[in-house]
This record gives sequence, structure tokens and C-alpha cells, in this order.
Amino acid sequence: MPADIIAFFDRYRDAFNSLDGSAVADLYAVPSAIAQGGEFTYWPAREPIQVNMDELCSVYRERGYAGATYLPVAHVAQGERYAIADLQWRIDWTNGQEPWVFRTTYNLVRTESGWRVLVCTAYSEDKLHSASSGEA
Repeated sequence: MPADIIAFFDRYRDAFNSLDGSAVADLYAVPSAIAQGGEFTYWPAREPIQVNMDELCSVYRERGYAGATYLPVAHVAQGERYAIADLQWRIDWTNGQEPWVFRTTYNLVRTESGWRVLVCTAYSEDKLHSASSGEA
């Protein structure tokens, strides 16, 4: 994976590790979207992105979030302005809960401010949320 995309995901990880929903939202393009659990959510403006990220950070905080790390899995360059990155994430918890290990794919767009997430496809994390909440 190219160094500039690694640097982007380092910032993304650091924003989550600070549980700063606004800093995470800053790393998303406007508009952007997420695909998760069989649903597609379109965010036409920054406000709904930040609301989502604030809520996610709140959930993580309440669960005992200790921090996240990632490993780059795959990268596809798509010209100068676009790229696809697949990452394996590990979230550790302060309460002795088993770490969550999952993969997520990001469609990225290069903006005047640098790389931003255009579409996040959370294709394995939703299974962890279901298993931890007792859902099937």
C-alpha cells in the first residue's frame, strides 16, 4: 500500500483512538456513504457523517474501547484520484473482552485536502456487533 494511503489510515486510526467523532468525520468525503449489514446509507452532507461517527465513538467508549490497530490487506490504484484499500482491524477492549478482528474496504477519493473515504464497506464488523449483542 502506498505511503500516502498508510499515512491517511494512520490518521483515521488515531482519530478513532481518540474517540473523536468530529476528527473521524473530517476524513470522509462529502458526500459519502457506508454499506453495512445489507444496508446502504448515503450521507449528502457533513452533519450526518459526524452524527454517525459521534454515535459510533460513544458506543465504543461505553463498551470499554482501549484502541485499534490495522494491517493493510489489499490496495487497488484507480488513477490519480481514486483508490481502494482493504484493511484488517483489531479493536482491543479494557474489560477483558476478546478483541474484535474484522476487515473493511474503503473506496477513497483524493481531494484538495488529501485522501478521504468515499464509500466504506463494513463487510465483516456487523457479525461482531450481532454476536456481542446476542443477535443471530
